[in-house]
Amino acid sequence: MARQAILVIDDDKHLVELIQEYLEGQGYLVYTALDGLHAHPMAHSRHPALIIMDVDMPITSGLHALEQLRADPQTKGIPVIMLTGVASGRIYPVVENMAKVSHIKKPVSLEDLMSMVRLYIPDGE
Repeated sequence: MARQAILVIDDDKHLVELIQEYLEGQGYLVYTALDGLHAHPMAHSRHPALIIMDVDMPITSGLHALEQLRADPQTKGIPVIMLTGVASGRIYPVVENMAKVSHIKKPVSLEDLMSMVRLYIPDGE
């Protein structure tokens, strides 16, 4: 069975590496990027089953990248987990009517993140 791909995007390189190592240990194929500018092109070319993305990043924010993903018919259905260190009130107006979008507060518990991943990619898929 092919491994499910997850795209992880955050400007915190150490967090990206930590999440990548953890998810790969759980059997996932993980692609990474360090800014939101790469979110849409990578999602388009890699076809991940899930995207885990930071909200606040330089160059292109996670919220802007999410809007780009949702505007493209080929990427609009990819589930997204937004990582945020900011107040949730800033995220809700953008994501409240978007299907398959969740958020989790930083600092991230890997176990909590894995629970959210399994909501979108159940074991055995």
